[in-house]
Amino acid sequence: MHSCDDGTNGVTDCAECTAPAQGKAKPTCTKCTGKYLKTAADGTTTCETECGDGYFKNDKGGSDGQIKVCVSCGDTNAGVPNCAKCTAPSTAGQKPTCSECGSGFKLESGACVPTNTNKSALSTGAIAGISVAAVVVVGGLVGFLCWWFVCRGKA
Repeated sequence: MHSCDDGTNGVTDCAECTAPAQGKAKPTCTKCTGKYLKTAADGTTTCETECGDGYFKNDKGGSDGQIKVCVSCGDTNAGVPNCAKCTAPSTAGQKPTCSECGSGFKLESGACVPTNTNKSALSTGAIAGISVAAVVVVGGLVGFLCWWFVCRGKA
């Protein structure tokens, strides 16, 4: 049996934990002693004084009701999806303010939206110009054919 706070096999400054998952040496911490519970993308838990880049401190209860947790800026429930850097919200229940989006996304009105996926690299103006030119050419061709068969047919 591991102690939650065992520096070798446990999680330093952990108050409550669950047994190690299959193939893992350390338990999963569920509550820290005075520090912030941080869960990495791979599921590893640590107890931190500062959350670091990509996370914000949540003292007011996270999306699952936990107090004193480091929440990922890109968390789909409590954060801003696809956000890489953010500032903690000022009041409980609000989302953080995103300042930088992850790769392939751009910041637009506080949300991270996919960057332009227009692979042709043609601007909308160029596409509109080509469309107008095509309509003019088809119209000219139809006009010429009408003239050819109607007017020339009488002569």
